[in-house]
Formats: sequence, C-alpha cells, structure tokens
Amino acid sequence: MNKYLLHLAIMSLLAFPLYAAVDGDPAEYCKQAAELYQQDDIAGAVEEAKWCLDSLEQIQQSRKSDKFAKEIAGWKRGEINQQKTMGFSIIETTYSKDGKAIKVSYNSGSGGMAAMFSQMGLAGGGKKIRLGRYTGMVMEQGSRNEIMIGLKMTPGMITLSSTNASVEELRAFAKAFPVKDIDQ
Repeated sequence: MNKYLLHLAIMSLLAFPLYAAVDGDPAEYCKQAAELYQQDDIAGAVEEAKWCLDSLEQIQQSRKSDKFAKEIAGWKRGEINQQKTMGFSIIETTYSKDGKAIKVSYNSGSGGMAAMFSQMGLAGGGKKIRLGRYTGMVMEQGSRNEIMIGLKMTPGMITLSSTNASVEELRAFAKAFPVKDIDQ
C-alpha cells in the first residue's frame, strides 16, 4: 500500500511538469536578492532568492546526471531523462545487458516531502540490505524486482527496478552503482 501511494504521488506530480530552464548566473540572482534585502524590499529579495535557488538546483541536478556512468558492471546506460516538478527532481535512465534492462530512478526534492516518500518506500515490506554505507530494500513482486536505496546527504532515494533481471543481478548492479557520488 505504501509503495502504491509513493508511485501514485510521484506520477501525479509528473502529470503537471513545471520545469523551465533558468537563464542567468545564480551568483547574480543571489547578489541581487541580498541588495534588495538591504534596501528593505523583502518581496523583491524573496523573488530573486527563488531565482537563485532554482538556478543552483538546476546546476546541481545537471551535475548529478553526469554521475550516471555510461557503463556499470557491463550494463550500458541509455538516454538520461530529467524533470523537475513542484520541488521534486527526477533523473531516470535504463541500463541494458544481454537483453535485460534495469530502470534507475533518482528522486529528490526540497523539504519534508521527499524524505517522507523515501521513508514510505523503505518502510514497506521487503528485505533490508546493506550497500556500502547505504541501506536498501529489496522488493520482489511477481516478475518485478526492485531495490530502493535511501540517501543520507540529500533528501530522496534511488530506485532500481527490472522485470527481467534477477534479484541477484539487481543486487550486484546496486553494489556497483555510484550511490555515494550521486548523494552529494
């Protein structure tokens, strides 16, 4: 039930994408926010601070997608898709090997929502595993295998799923996946 709610919430957010590239230098937006604050223009400072934060988050997301290696343990990466909607950042790709596929989804966001979704995912049924310094939850649901990895430094999680790779293949992939590099 928790997993269903998690997927339903994320999919409903994806139905209304609000992503637009911020054009400009984040340092300028941040500097302008500070200047407006000094002039006691709080509303203007807040608006510029939002532009500052949005542009910094886009840079951060772009750098995270660079951490998705082109090949991991013989699995070759496909196209990377990025979305940002209502405070959530989502990066997805699929790795393929020997006719099998593993979908990788990085979900993060600001505030308590991403942390709540992360905890909902990790609180569901399944077997808890250790992946270096990270905790994962293995979920076997018929022909669908999934590993959800809770992040430590950023609010969110990484989900690895497959309908044709075995749990052992998924676990080996999870151990080789650069979770620590993405969780920055």
